[in-house]
Amino acid sequence: MKIKMLGSGLLIFLAAACGAEEDQSAGDPGSTEPIDVEVTMPEEMDTGDHTLETEVTQEDEAVTDADEVVFEVWEDGSKEDSDMIENETEDGGVYSADYTFDDDGIYLVQPHVTARGLHSMPVHSIVVGDVDQEEIDTFDEDDIEHESDLMDDHDDNEH
Repeated sequence: MKIKMLGSGLLIFLAAACGAEEDQSAGDPGSTEPIDVEVTMPEEMDTGDHTLETEVTQEDEAVTDADEVVFEVWEDGSKEDSDMIENETEDGGVYSADYTFDDDGIYLVQPHVTARGLHSMPVHSIVVGDVDQEEIDTFDEDDIEHESDLMDDHDDNEH
């Protein structure tokens, strides 16, 4: 009798262990390489309606299954007033959404991309409309890139 109970307990344990392995592999991103997120927009444009775009790749292959792509847009110096726009379309790893730049200025576009258990959020600057050259010259892109590097390529599963 004890042997049957021990055998049954062992079978239940093995079944539970196999099920746990399957659950882990279902969430496995498949690759440990970081995702590459590149904003594919010009550095200068006029005010008005435009398309925000970012290309997502991993190991030089298009990522067409991102869990989330949200574009954050703000005018330089006004991050607290940023707009969050969810992507509207995906085409071969290029995610896009429509946005209207109403005013002249230096804007920052930061796609927040979560894909395959990884998160990346690079920052891209855009000069919109008529901006004084002095303002462009004093804009410090190094600060923005440094801020982006600190937050880039985090693994969502690490705490």
